[in-house]
Amino acid sequence: MLLMHGTADTVVSPSQTDLLYQVLQKSGIPSERYLVTGAVHGGKYWVQELVLKIITDFSTSI
Repeated sequence: MLLMHGTADTVVSPSQTDLLYQVLQKSGIPSERYLVTGAVHGGKYWVQELVLKIITDFSTSI
């Protein structure tokens, strides 16, 4: 499971994806978590080249 969260998200705390990531790891479920610096809950941050590369690389690795 790919988890991505913006560090400036004020709708859902980035700590929530950390909690989920920890549970996934303890359960043996393959997962990766990325924090996108400065990203809010939505918007332009999620269509930048680095983010799209992470998504593409992850989707081709499964």
